[in-house]
Amino acid sequence: MFLHIGNSKIVFNNDLVGIFNIDAANKKANSNFIESASSDAIKKRSGFEQPKSFVVTNHNVFISPISPLTLSKRNNSSG
Repeated sequence: MFLHIGNSKIVFNNDLVGIFNIDAANKKANSNFIESASSDAIKKRSGFEQPKSFVVTNHNVFISPISPLTLSKRNNSSG
C-alpha cells in the first residue's frame, strides 16, 4: 500500500520510517536532522502551503503540508 503525503506525492508503506511534526518541542533536533540529511535525499515541498510535518523513508525525507496526525490516520486506515 501507499500513503499520500500531499502535493501529489506518495510513499510506499514498506519504505516508511516515521512521520514527524515539524514544529515539535525538539524543533532544534528536527532542524538538525533535516539539515544533516544529504541534499539529494530531501524532497522539498512544492506549492505555498505551510509545512506541518516531515516524512522519513528508507531513502528520502519529504516535507509535507499535511499534519502528522492526519498522515498517521491515513497510514493506519490503509491497512
